[in-house]
Amino acid sequence: MQERALGSALASPQALAQLRRGDLVFWKGHVAIVRDDATFVHANAHHMAVAFEGIGPALERIRAVAGEVTSVRRLPPPA
Repeated sequence: MQERALGSALASPQALAQLRRGDLVFWKGHVAIVRDDATFVHANAHHMAVAFEGIGPALERIRAVAGEVTSVRRLPPPA
């Protein structure tokens, strides 16, 4: 539900190259919040904790288990 309801979708496949702080990255059953151009934070089974991870290495690992990113969403700026 979050994936459909929050923010606006960034065009794929360029979306991962345009990430910025606060963007939401979704894949099957999971979401991460972008921290900066190199890291995001998410709860994950790999660390069994909430962790900051490098986006590239984390997506490679997650892709093998959960598949490709399904969408990237950008929230509107605060009012």
